[in-house]
Amino acid sequence: MKKKYIAIVVLFGILLLLPFTVQAVADLRGDKRFVSLDIFKDIVYTPFVRESKMTAGAMRLDSAWRSAREAIAGGAETVDALEPVIGALSDLEAVALTVNAYAQLDTAEAGYKLLKQADTLLASLEDEPESFKVVDSTLKAVVGEFGHFSVVRAISGVKHYGVWTSRYLRAFEKKVEDENALVLAVRPRYQLAVWNLFNDPGEKVVLGAGEGRWLFYRQDVEFLVQPSPLDVRSAKLDNPIKAIEKFRDQLKAKGVELLVVVTPGKPSIYPERLTGRASDGVAGNAAGLQSHGKKILDSLTRAGFNTVDLYTPLLAAKKDDASLGPLYLNDDTHWTPRGAELAAAEIAAAVKRLDSDGKINLTELRQKHADGSYPMSFVAKDSVADRMGDVGEMSGLNKFGVFKTQRVTGHVVMQQNINSLADSICIDSAYKECKNDSNTLCLWTSLTACGFKYDTTVTPFKDDFRKAKILILGDSFSRIYQTDSPVNAGWIAHFAKNMNRPVASIVSDGGASTLVREKLARKAGVLKGKKLLIWEFVERDLRFGAEGWKEVDF
Repeated sequence: MKKKYIAIVVLFGILLLLPFTVQAVADLRGDKRFVSLDIFKDIVYTPFVRESKMTAGAMRLDSAWRSAREAIAGGAETVDALEPVIGALSDLEAVALTVNAYAQLDTAEAGYKLLKQADTLLASLEDEPESFKVVDSTLKAVVGEFGHFSVVRAISGVKHYGVWTSRYLRAFEKKVEDENALVLAVRPRYQLAVWNLFNDPGEKVVLGAGEGRWLFYRQDVEFLVQPSPLDVRSAKLDNPIKAIEKFRDQLKAKGVELLVVVTPGKPSIYPERLTGRASDGVAGNAAGLQSHGKKILDSLTRAGFNTVDLYTPLLAAKKDDASLGPLYLNDDTHWTPRGAELAAAEIAAAVKRLDSDGKINLTELRQKHADGSYPMSFVAKDSVADRMGDVGEMSGLNKFGVFKTQRVTGHVVMQQNINSLADSICIDSAYKECKNDSNTLCLWTSLTACGFKYDTTVTPFKDDFRKAKILILGDSFSRIYQTDSPVNAGWIAHFAKNMNRPVASIVSDGGASTLVREKLARKAGVLKGKKLLIWEFVERDLRFGAEGWKEVDF
């Protein structure tokens, strides 16, 4: 072999080994685990340590449950007696569901289903004491399944979740890519150079066209250009319609009505900002893009589901952008406070229509609470917040100051409680007269005339799972401005203000398709006393929702 070829082979070998070598040195010098040995460790060590931990965890669960049964039989409060049991079950789940450093137990596995069933039943025991025998038998089954050391199960875990599986290798590759010392040192400079030379903001980001050059989340765009989730070409995807239908039926069995809210992605409302071509006012209608989300929403409506159309009012509201500001953030996937408040008004209007149509009984809900109080009043005040867009963060360019923060003005909602009750007949009459009046001044004036006095102090808005008759499930569109800056200025708080009643919510960023329902299933007792469940999820989740659209048992 010629010397020049030998030199090329040696150079290629050095370049190939360089990332591994740099990472090995960084691991040995640092405090983090030696990632390069994870594969070997997950074959010969992790499975057997997991078995030992599961056995110990199952024994702790058994002991905690025996103590809880004795305490409950002795008259102790159920919630206090169950606290150690819930903790022990949670610890066991954490061990059992994590097979190794890179693979989680598949949701189709019998062990996974058994643990989740125990979790759900245990959470509902306080409100459903008649389920005690079922809880007892289920926990005994959990202890029987995980309370012994199984070499066969350990080997099976290596076989089905080890390095020879694609799920393990993909996760390992991503870990190495994300944590490699050489990559972390070189990538930011490379991204900045690509941005300066080609205006390329990165693989997760699409740079818009036209004035302002907005940033779009790539999945939002891919949702519009790929086949509909209901298309035959998407047959491998979970069917969202079937999951929504099953969820509606599950809720109906518990006396709860479902209201579906599909939140439009930014490119569906502002396609012209993405393509640079004019939109005709139809969701996503620019450069041939059509919103699958709007079509699926319309099909749900035609099939008899309770739905809220946010596409039409958001598109119509764009005409006021020049004076009121856009409905979505420049460098973020989410809406502005203006967009959130518009959504709250539309959802509140839909709920009032359900009431007037007799599908839910809001007249009953407006009566005095069991403790003698009436629904609280809400007030709002301006609050300014500086937001760094999540899409800008995804680009990795913000560390160089490429994208700037955007200042928004939200309206923080506060609760104002009642400290003096007047004649109940007069108060009930006031609620009835102002029921269909969206102007809160009507209710305020009428109640004041009844001698209805409010506390002069206000408290921050908060979920009220005990008094609320409406439960909200949502994703990051329900979280933004609600639990992050400026706090209590999201659509949930404004919905409560528009309805003049307490609400409760369960939110999972990016997980409103399946994960948020699993959260609800684990504490299904919160459905007690609820009359309506509002399910909000962004349209891209119809294709890209975390964990797909699995059926969740309650």
